Amino acid sequence: MNYIIFEDNQTHLLNPFTKLHASFEIRTGAYTNIERLMNEINEDDTIQIYAREEVKNILESRFPNIEVNPKIYSPGICLNGKAIWNKKSISEIKKEKIVVKKGVIIGFMLKRNTSNEEFKTYIFKENSNTKDNSIHVMNYLWDIFKVLPYNISEDFKVIKRKLNITKSDIKSTNIHSSCHLINKDRMIISESSIISAGVVLDASNGPIIINENVFIDIGALIKGPAYIGKNSIVNPGSKLRGSLSIGDFCKVGGELEDSIIHGYSNKQHDGYLGHSYLGEWVNLGANTNVSDLKNNYSTVSVMLNENLKVDTKKQFIGSFIGDFTATAISTRFNTGTVVGVGANIFKDSFESKYFPSFLWGDSEKVDLEKFIKRCKIVMLRRDENMTKNLEERLRYLWHASQFFKDKK
Repeated sequence: MNYIIFEDNQTHLLNPFTKLHASFEIRTGAYTNIERLMNEINEDDTIQIYAREEVKNILESRFPNIEVNPKIYSPGICLNGKAIWNKKSISEIKKEKIVVKKGVIIGFMLKRNTSNEEFKTYIFKENSNTKDNSIHVMNYLWDIFKVLPYNISEDFKVIKRKLNITKSDIKSTNIHSSCHLINKDRMIISESSIISAGVVLDASNGPIIINENVFIDIGALIKGPAYIGKNSIVNPGSKLRGSLSIGDFCKVGGELEDSIIHGYSNKQHDGYLGHSYLGEWVNLGANTNVSDLKNNYSTVSVMLNENLKVDTKKQFIGSFIGDFTATAISTRFNTGTVVGVGANIFKDSFESKYFPSFLWGDSEKVDLEKFIKRCKIVMLRRDENMTKNLEERLRYLWHASQFFKDKK
């Protein structure tokens, strides 16, 4: 079977993540949406991608074995990348032929070879069919918070199946005798991970998945549902609670709750992060704090860009921070704050709820060459090289940043 993963024309609603990523790369549990789909298909199945042309080159670097924006799409199952797919939800496509949610096409069957231009007309076509279905769709980043605990639980089952586990799987011999493991049957701990003295792992409210080469330092608390990605570090005395997904090569500390850190990002020190989504290569300085609840308990509005304000209709909303952004010590983010790509926040701007990409301080623009140099240094610290495609995209976004043009 051929699977075509596509983006629709609403990717801007997933800002700031989609400035450097496709919608199907959002982390919604132990997996990203595309990783979850890959777990469901057979080895002889094929995948094609339809994405915005502006991220095509980056995606080709990240997915070298997948066709991105080919001239011809082969017959198969077409899946909107911002939806969460599993065997059950994919079966709805096979049964219904086309599935629509709130007027947006999220899945359909493609029965013949179709050109790229013709395929585009299918996915961008408005459809008044509002048939209710159980498929979860991430229209905004904050939609993830509702599905995160469920997804981690479902991903736990998938990992158990992949590893052929029937009961708990705590292979690591590097678990200190003073650790407390509550509900061990709902834990998967890689044998290469280290759990230090006094650590408490509590899976009473959901599973805990600790991937390869994770180091949990002295006295940390992790309450499930939680996923800790490969080569990540949880610092001494950390308090991780609620639903959490921490990607690969992250360093976390302080207090975290109901949040996603995509990968290669650091929130090492004391400070609170709640109901937030961090992209890649983010560094939060010591004592950076994020408000996720207004004093009057009203719903939170979010500025997705300079011109688009959205009422989330939710009470708990933290911050959404784009790739390569850094904050100084004791930075404070207001409830419902959005920070773009490559910003460097080092002034007290608590009243601001929108920080554009490449902001320096509170009103200037980062120097492009210095910024690219810093990004390359940051990546090399994790043995990663910046691809030419990523660098070109960052340079394009810097030059296209309208915010600073308007300020002149």
